[in-house]
Amino acid sequence: MKKINVIVLGSTGSVGTQTLAVLKKHKKKFNLVGISGYSNKDLLNKQAKAFKITKANTILAKLIKNPKADIVVNAISGSAGLNPSKQILSTGKTLALANKESVILGGKALMDLAKKHNAQILPLDSEHHAILRILQTKSLTKYSPKHVRKITLTCSGGPFYGYKTAQLKKVTPKDALKNPNWDMGPKILIESATLLNKGFELIEAHHLFSCPLKKLDAVIDRKSYTHAMVEFQPKERIALAYKPDMKIVIEDTLLDYYHETNGTKFKNRHLKFLSGKKLATHPFKKINHRTFPAITRILKAHKQGKISSFYKKSEKNIKEFLSNKRGFTEI
Repeated sequence: MKKINVIVLGSTGSVGTQTLAVLKKHKKKFNLVGISGYSNKDLLNKQAKAFKITKANTILAKLIKNPKADIVVNAISGSAGLNPSKQILSTGKTLALANKESVILGGKALMDLAKKHNAQILPLDSEHHAILRILQTKSLTKYSPKHVRKITLTCSGGPFYGYKTAQLKKVTPKDALKNPNWDMGPKILIESATLLNKGFELIEAHHLFSCPLKKLDAVIDRKSYTHAMVEFQPKERIALAYKPDMKIVIEDTLLDYYHETNGTKFKNRHLKFLSGKKLATHPFKKINHRTFPAITRILKAHKQGKISSFYKKSEKNIKEFLSNKRGFTEI
């Protein structure tokens, strides 16, 4: 069986460290051949030593071109992840993508690069990972008007679910960093608390699955047990469920890639497909778009061709909120 050679960009962050934990667990299937980090050089050096990598903090462009690598995990945070995603796809390597900004800001250009270089994009966001797995139950990888009626993303609703606008004006960064289900980095935690993250993920799903925005929506699952739903023609709904743990997504993606590469079958016992009565009785809740207007504003910015400037402004506002220079409702 062929071992898969992996590079992890952003290895010192939340997704990066969890990816390395998965690779360590399955060291008979994977070789880690390169890592990169930004500010935490001590951890980066420890990781390099643990995986016997001689040069950890290499120039990204050079690292990505490593001919030994089969798949590159892009776990870089924020807009800094866009150019590395483009470089990965340009080499024809498989991109395991945890950097949603690549798709939000790169959009069509990124999809065109993947097509041009016959490169595969494997989403590591739990929602997009779930969409792909559900579509695969019908031998699909993209939206099909003949087979798909609607795609729905889920979210926890964040730590302020049920709050009124007046209450939101008083919350602190410490309050906003308490996601009820997920353990993530500070930027993504604030995006989740504001629901900015869900708006960006709708744009991401639009590009990744060639799905019209009018066929996409989002609902709240307070326990984050379900991650996405797809309603198929004529009328069948399927959701994918598993406990909120990014290691499950990372492990499933990498192991599926390993088995596909080696021509063997793989079934993940952690993934549960819900349909029929079990799905019909699941306690989904509607999003209050008046109190949490982020999704509406993101979709409007996308339609006006202003998503890039909107994102950059929100990134700046989040930094200012975390530094107590801006209120939560001003993000």
